[in-house]
Amino acid sequence: MKPSEFAHRLLVSLAQQINEGMSSDRDKIVERIMKDSGVSKNDDQYNFWKDRVNKRLSLLLDDDKSESMLLVHLIEGACDDCDDPEPCVDVCPTGAIGKDNGGNYKIDPDRCVECTWCVDTCITGSIVHRSEFAQVAGMIMQRRENPVYAILAPSFVGQFGDNVSPEMFKGALKSIGFTDVYEVAMAADITTVHEAKFFVNQMEKGEDVVITSCCCPAFIKLVEKIRPKASNLISPSVSPMIAMGKMLKNSEPDCRVVFIGPCIAKKAEAKRPDLQPGVDCVLTYKETKALLEAAGVPLDGSLGELEMEDASHDGRIYAHTGGVTEAIVRAVNRISPQYQINPVQGNGLKECNNLLKQIEEGSLEANFMEGMGCPGGCVGGPGTIISKERGAEIVDLHAEQAKVHEALDNQKADIWNKQHGYNNSDMHSEKENMAHHIYNTQEPPQPLSDGRA
Repeated sequence: MKPSEFAHRLLVSLAQQINEGMSSDRDKIVERIMKDSGVSKNDDQYNFWKDRVNKRLSLLLDDDKSESMLLVHLIEGACDDCDDPEPCVDVCPTGAIGKDNGGNYKIDPDRCVECTWCVDTCITGSIVHRSEFAQVAGMIMQRRENPVYAILAPSFVGQFGDNVSPEMFKGALKSIGFTDVYEVAMAADITTVHEAKFFVNQMEKGEDVVITSCCCPAFIKLVEKIRPKASNLISPSVSPMIAMGKMLKNSEPDCRVVFIGPCIAKKAEAKRPDLQPGVDCVLTYKETKALLEAAGVPLDGSLGELEMEDASHDGRIYAHTGGVTEAIVRAVNRISPQYQINPVQGNGLKECNNLLKQIEEGSLEANFMEGMGCPGGCVGGPGTIISKERGAEIVDLHAEQAKVHEALDNQKADIWNKQHGYNNSDMHSEKENMAHHIYNTQEPPQPLSDGRA
């Protein structure tokens, strides 16, 4: 059995048992998962997989929100069963996986940027990531006390089948208990305008800086841990995911917000103390598929097709490499066309690392950098179900269907701004203003010590 197939069955079985009120009896959970996965006690691999079930359950059921706990976890001693541990070493973009003095493989927390590419690469299922699957299932069961909102990453289209429209998917999510469903791409529109105005403001002040994109948490970790000299060049804006969560929390402080997307690193971003309150839990598309399967929810539209027209074309193309740049360039050209963005995109963490090195050396000829941790952008994330090529194609088709093309013309986003305390015309509000609270996490960037970006 492939580790990915086993992980899927584990999630489906766990969700079913939570629904049946069995989540407190771990022995019964393990027994049922083993049975549902088709592994009998007479199987030579029974103890091997049972051990992994127990250890994965600890990550699924123990609600440890500690910032110090790594998102990615290597099961101790599990590499002993691996004949070729090098794939995980090779795929790591920062050299975080290696042997300790005792010859055991370890993940170095000082170098791990939580991209989680090693998880799928591991051929024995020994590298796992924390999951909030059980917490989300519990939130849905308690939705009468606290409304639960699902916010969808721009790359969600096409992930659950070519014939599953956004409207069908929204209907399916509401049928299992989500109070409502929104496109994070709407918050991307708001972020686009904010980033464009910030860029213009920096140019007006005569700054020559590289403004790095705020969307990708693995990229931000790469800057913080591997290229810290460039950390003061990160845009002060939070990601669209966090912005959307904060707006919902501002409107309903007691609500619960669940982000559904392609990115496992978002789980760590959502727990950062400096971004609270925002998003309570994060599910990948793979985890969401398991949740829907456990609930027996059809994705054929029979549960209703609910309109979801939150975002512009430019907000939706955030899902692939180059989309953020394209959206912000268009906004800058309308706000202050005399200022030109000279952009560069990092497509994957290894490419991002090379560009950041050029920034540190003062050799990069650009004033805006978009950093995408996954090749292809979010459509290539480790939590996706379809290929990045197909994902990008469907994202562009979905973007073309938007009623509004550019972020500046999205009236729905503008209304949300006004309702939730943020005004795009006042980008430089004081820190205590909700605008700063929602969209800023740090002071504006400053030039590097050599006076150059």
